Amino acid sequence: MFVLVVIIVGLVFAMVLVVGMALLADERRMRVMDRVERLHQVPRSPLAEELALPFHERVLKPVLGRFVNAIGAMAPAEALENARHELEKAGNPMGLNAQSFTTMRAFAAVGGIAAAFWLWNNPVMGENMQMPIAGLAAVVGILAPHYILQKSIEGRHNQIRKTLPDIIDLLVVSVEAGAGLDGALQEVVARKEGPLVEEFSRLLGEVRVGKTRKRAWEDMADRTGEDNLNALVASLTQAEQLGVSIAKALRTQSDSLRTRRSLQIKEVAAALPVKMLFPMIFFIFPSLFVILLGPGLMSMTDVLSAMGGGK
Repeated sequence: MFVLVVIIVGLVFAMVLVVGMALLADERRMRVMDRVERLHQVPRSPLAEELALPFHERVLKPVLGRFVNAIGAMAPAEALENARHELEKAGNPMGLNAQSFTTMRAFAAVGGIAAAFWLWNNPVMGENMQMPIAGLAAVVGILAPHYILQKSIEGRHNQIRKTLPDIIDLLVVSVEAGAGLDGALQEVVARKEGPLVEEFSRLLGEVRVGKTRKRAWEDMADRTGEDNLNALVASLTQAEQLGVSIAKALRTQSDSLRTRRSLQIKEVAAALPVKMLFPMIFFIFPSLFVILLGPGLMSMTDVLSAMGGGK
């Protein structure tokens, strides 16, 4: 019996080994065939690659983009410049440019006003709610794109504010290890992610194409519009002009940022009792009164009713 079990186990092991070797050989053969096909494949021309794209990406998307940009280009130059600056602060969400964002705002405003006009002439919730609903539709259509953009800017600033101290610490370690400022920034780009890292990557690209480091830092500060990053740029610029150690300036800036964050957290914590006051008065205290005093009031009502009935 023992010999039979050993034979069965050996056969199963041999079967598994044969199947595994067959799978490995088949995978190796497929890799070789794929390589041979790629070597014999004739490179396609740019025209052939463009024709291989789907119809909506090849025709509809470029036509729609030109139409949107043409409408947005009719806006005043100052409005387009302001929109471009705001989009830079937000990190150009959804690949929008100044012209397309201006067109989107115009369409949203027209849609909001049209919805308000329709609600005014066709009330769906009664005549008393006619004017508030119509006004709300108009306000939403006019202000919604700007509000969404401002929220994107605030979210990006929050991400930069949270990651800036850690990134400065990594810069300090890299600089103290002997790397230059550009090398330290390259190390940050290779190890970290986020909007601030994207800005550093763009800064390094601008320096490589010939822009001065000071100008590249200042342009990055203007693009982001974040106060803490502006302070960092000012500190690095001053350290470079005065010949102060970059590592010392970075470490001082990191300590300042952490102190500032601690003060902001304490400020938010100090404001919480005031913010919780009205929810507690209108929502929590009534529930507590009902739970604590309700049974007593019901008992007192029963007692008074019994006393009244006895009389």
